[in-house]
Amino acid sequence: MACPAYPPSVRNEWQAALQQERLLKRARIPGPVSSHATETASRIAGKAEIAPQVPRNNFVDDLLFAKMEADGIQPAPLVGDAEFLRRVSLDLTGRIPAPEAIRAFLADSRPDKRDRIVDDLLASDAYVDYFTLYFGNRFQVTSRYYNYIGIPGRTLFHELLRDFLRRDRPFDDLARELIAASGDSYRVGAVNFIVRGIQQGDPVQDTWDALTNTITTQFLGVQTQCVSCHDGAHHLEPINLHLARRRRTELFGISAFLSRLKTTELAVDANNQQVRVVVADESIGTYHGVVDPMNPGPRPPRIGLYEPTYFFGGGKPVTGEWRKELARLVTRDRQFARAAVNYLWAHFFRAGIVDPPEAWDMDRIDAANPPPAPWPLQPSHPELLEELADDFIRGGYRLKPLIRRLVTSSGYQLSVRHPQGPRPELSRYFARQRPRRLLPEELYDALNAASGLEVSLPVTGGAAVSRAVQLPDPYEPQDRNVHRLLVSFGRGDWWRTPRSLETSVVRVLTLMNDGQVNQRTFGSSQGAAATRVARLAASGRPERDLVDDLFLASIGRAPSPAEVEVALGYRAGRTLETWLSDLQWALFNKVDFIFNQ
Repeated sequence: MACPAYPPSVRNEWQAALQQERLLKRARIPGPVSSHATETASRIAGKAEIAPQVPRNNFVDDLLFAKMEADGIQPAPLVGDAEFLRRVSLDLTGRIPAPEAIRAFLADSRPDKRDRIVDDLLASDAYVDYFTLYFGNRFQVTSRYYNYIGIPGRTLFHELLRDFLRRDRPFDDLARELIAASGDSYRVGAVNFIVRGIQQGDPVQDTWDALTNTITTQFLGVQTQCVSCHDGAHHLEPINLHLARRRRTELFGISAFLSRLKTTELAVDANNQQVRVVVADESIGTYHGVVDPMNPGPRPPRIGLYEPTYFFGGGKPVTGEWRKELARLVTRDRQFARAAVNYLWAHFFRAGIVDPPEAWDMDRIDAANPPPAPWPLQPSHPELLEELADDFIRGGYRLKPLIRRLVTSSGYQLSVRHPQGPRPELSRYFARQRPRRLLPEELYDALNAASGLEVSLPVTGGAAVSRAVQLPDPYEPQDRNVHRLLVSFGRGDWWRTPRSLETSVVRVLTLMNDGQVNQRTFGSSQGAAATRVARLAASGRPERDLVDDLFLASIGRAPSPAEVEVALGYRAGRTLETWLSDLQWALFNKVDFIFNQ
């Protein structure tokens, strides 16, 4: 399950995009080229239908649109103000904008109003809430990893991430803190990053190797799990050229940086149902293959001793504090910056410049040293990727300047609707934005915001919160109905069940029929006096205004004339509350509500 894989739909898009790149490349090579290849490349590019240039706001646009122009690719137009506001609000805060905020934004005539709203959102507590959830997903913050971590450890880890985002601390500082953390997991939040990697019941080497994979995946974008079990040769050639030539013993070299790690489990309760873990480092020790023959663990035997050697470049420790040395080597590696910007690019553009963002092939990233045929260069825009990495480094590894540059670019603001239709071969050009299904927490909060409800969500060991994106781990809240609804939307548990944003019959039927969803569509006559439907029904305003308000509150835009006609036509023969309730239900189940476009 840890091997890099695409969902079938994404795989098909990427294969179509790679085929297009090859055809266009062949068409540009001097010499005899088949007429079929030239015609196909020209048809794909659509050179006769190039749209007027969209504004270039920064170097992201310069490099993104330069590739499109070179290959004759037409970008989608920019989105309108209402669609932009909903998109950027969800991507930066996980919240849909309120109707009054939409009206104010649409009435604002200042030419820089999009940049201004980005700055406002980045300065908000909602940004901190949402990106705490983002990194909670990345680092799998949870209170129920075997009997480790617990509520105190989870809360400390969650608060550490909140503080990192609130202060906009450098990302390399956070990485070093997590990799080298020491102390009691019930007192030091960062220690729980290490505790999260303990392989319960397995030899200690499995913990070292599992933590190594977490570190390389999250901070370098390279999964090393496969070569912790076997050499890459005869296994990884169809997936990753670089890892295909790496040996298992080389992985032991980077895992050796963790071989002086010492974890001590201390019982919290009399029955040892919960433990806290003290993490420290011993002054001696190295990676070895000695294990209990009665408990060899899930990996094949290891033979020999291995000194710390950095997997990517061969660096060695210069002090005896090996975990700190690993943290230093990882964060000084240029790949650390590349991977960081690519992960964030994938969030805002729905796919990475290298995609999947946790499956880099280090033998296919250098445009000056391309891979052998038929392998393509892995980054879709290598120059842009390097410039983003440079910019991130110059900015002191701070997230906000990088995020601001991405979301203020015209590339981010392209419509999901391309003039030539949803052509999958345009994926690697980012010639249009992709719709993104709302996260379970976003969807739940959107239901509340659209219906006008403010619901208190109880959290174990802490203050209640008002939004699902603020919950500290996937076993909260203690409200069983809300928890069940989030699970139905694909939340997972960050341990045994992965998150999933793929659609399913269960999720469709849940949104249509769940009592909590339906309750948010009711009015006063049905016992829901606090909903938007109830307030609108009692407002005495014209029915057309009520339709506009429900559309703005739910999907962030005014209804089209055709939608107004359908909505008002449905009014006949129904009470005002029943009509508004049905309209609210329909909007909750509309694609525009379920997806961020």
